[in-house]
Amino acid sequence: MTRPPTVAQLRNLTDRADRGPLRPDEVNRLRQGIDRLAARPRTHPAASWANRVRALRRRLHTLHAPILRGGVQICGHCSGWNGDRVLGLLTEWPCDTLTLFDNTFPVSETE
Repeated sequence: MTRPPTVAQLRNLTDRADRGPLRPDEVNRLRQGIDRLAARPRTHPAASWANRVRALRRRLHTLHAPILRGGVQICGHCSGWNGDRVLGLLTEWPCDTLTLFDNTFPVSETE
């Protein structure tokens, strides 16, 4: 598996291409593109992972939202709530899906 070239390597190639068959305007555009790429902020992979976990947590908690039925909080999704009645077995909230997710990815690790 090869690693992508670094910005310094790309600049070196651009300098070499300056003496080769590329036109000066092409070299200039290549340099501008490399500079733009180098100026972009780099995010740490762990930060990206934490953002994905937070987004997934929000989506799961929205999907598996609690509703109050007979004085008991149930998971609307797992219980099959259709807006009028429950079509499946009553599942207490938080359901096993949320409990498993929250135990696997604790909030303190993703904030």
